[in-house]
Amino acid sequence: MKYPLFSNNPMNTKSDFQKLVKDLFDPLIPYYQRQGSQIDFDEGGACFDMRSSSLEGVARPLWGLVPLEMGGGHFEHWGLMRALIIEGTDPNSAGYWGELHDVDQRSVEMAAIGFFMILLPQQAWHPLTELEKQNLATWLASIQYKETSHNNWLFFTVIIQQALKDVGRIDLVDLALQQQFLEKLKNWYLGDGWYGDGGIETIDHYGGFALHYYGLLYATKFNHQNDELAKLFKSRSDAFARPFSYWFSENGDTLVQGRSLTYRFACCGFWGAYALADNTVFTPGQIKGLWARHLRRWKDKPIFTHTGILTRGYDYPNLQMCEVYNSPTSPYWAMKAFLPLMLDDDHSFWISEETSLDYPAQIQAMPANKTIAQRVDGHSIVHYGAAVHPLFQLDKYNKFAYTTFGGMDINALLYSEKLSFGDNIFALSFDSGCNWKMRQKNLNVIVEDTRLIINWCSGNTVVCTTIDVQPDGKCVRTHCFESLEDVWVVETGFAVGKWYQEEKQLITNEKNEIDIIIEGSNGISAIKSLDNHVKTAHVSTRINSDVSFPRSAVPFLLTKLEAGKHTLSSQFSMNDN
Repeated sequence: MKYPLFSNNPMNTKSDFQKLVKDLFDPLIPYYQRQGSQIDFDEGGACFDMRSSSLEGVARPLWGLVPLEMGGGHFEHWGLMRALIIEGTDPNSAGYWGELHDVDQRSVEMAAIGFFMILLPQQAWHPLTELEKQNLATWLASIQYKETSHNNWLFFTVIIQQALKDVGRIDLVDLALQQQFLEKLKNWYLGDGWYGDGGIETIDHYGGFALHYYGLLYATKFNHQNDELAKLFKSRSDAFARPFSYWFSENGDTLVQGRSLTYRFACCGFWGAYALADNTVFTPGQIKGLWARHLRRWKDKPIFTHTGILTRGYDYPNLQMCEVYNSPTSPYWAMKAFLPLMLDDDHSFWISEETSLDYPAQIQAMPANKTIAQRVDGHSIVHYGAAVHPLFQLDKYNKFAYTTFGGMDINALLYSEKLSFGDNIFALSFDSGCNWKMRQKNLNVIVEDTRLIINWCSGNTVVCTTIDVQPDGKCVRTHCFESLEDVWVVETGFAVGKWYQEEKQLITNEKNEIDIIIEGSNGISAIKSLDNHVKTAHVSTRINSDVSFPRSAVPFLLTKLEAGKHTLSSQFSMNDN
């Protein structure tokens, strides 16, 4: 459902956004009052225990509430928030959130409480009794003695250590561990502003709403002792701003790619954090425009329950797209969008008019993250050769293109035995369509100006895919492979939405000309075969497997080949209506 207090907010002025944070928070109050620190929406669970989910529901709103208070927006429920934290960190309380274990979701949420302590100690720390302070400090400090995920999670330990130092508990801080973690975080930098999220070099929104986000907080708001590192984090964010801007359309849509999209407007968190920095590569008005336009793109999306609670999903409630770690309270990481609220009313960010960006390069190679970005009709298409994340749904990382037009199917091979496929994949079947394989792992990737070459494999099959990016939303994908047996091959194009209306189709399926064009709510998707293979053109109707549309349509070409070496080539395009 839509939430009127969200949808009807004009989202123009600082006071609009201050009200927005309060209106997002208010539906949580009855749960806090009724359930205390064990908040539960009765909407299912995640891979971790429900106490961790409850902790999420208390901690994650702090990412928005703390900036609200710091920037002069009065928040009247600090007493309630303190009571929940006191209860949740008291080992003798029935509401205790529990001891930390290895690779524990609790460590993620501890960071929000650390953020609270660093920036608002007068609310988070000073009112506590000595016993309450001891409970909180020792519970937080335990993060240093448990194994953690070696990705953006390392920043959680750094944040908590900073909080403990700031409140006078440096005796609980392992300084050697802090230095070790900061060195690891530094070394995940790939160049040109891009981080890989850990050793597997994953490229997704975690670069913006996690790694750069925490680095900018470290550089601008933490009382650290490492000016050199702070300058490094700031300079890397400067390098990131221009290429990352390609992940946003002129109307505020962002690239629909990667895991954790259920955090929704956290995707503009980088722009909110970048607003805190001085001497940025974009003007305050440009940063504000990127930030505010993205928040406003959510105004008319049915992303809430009838009481105003954020649901799991992206453009609509959808559990199919969720990762195993998405609990009912997880979407409140969206509150990370609101860092600019801590800026004074007369800060240049707030007094500047929103302005748009110019993109002098309509096709921009990004070798550091193994992609090529393409601007078309105010939107972006990102041709993708970055690492395939092995722990999550393959479609979030293995498609040949992702777009700000929307339309990412997260179960591309669901119903493939019925010849129904998701967008932007190349799939093979060696049993006449009963079972299908798509890209599982990249072997090597080369970026050359407007050309992306990906050698990849799926099981024992190795394919070389060359993507030549052309003007006006077009690209040519050429796939070379050898099969020792007969094989069916599918090439799919961009998805279009058909939520409330059927797509329009135009198919030419003759001997020497095979074209398919479909038009939906988000634009026009087309495929044109460029080789001499016999192909048939089709359209899949996909239900609840696309994160943007409950009903979507995907064009594809089907080819049946004998054993041998083969080269298939087709032109794909996506354009606005």
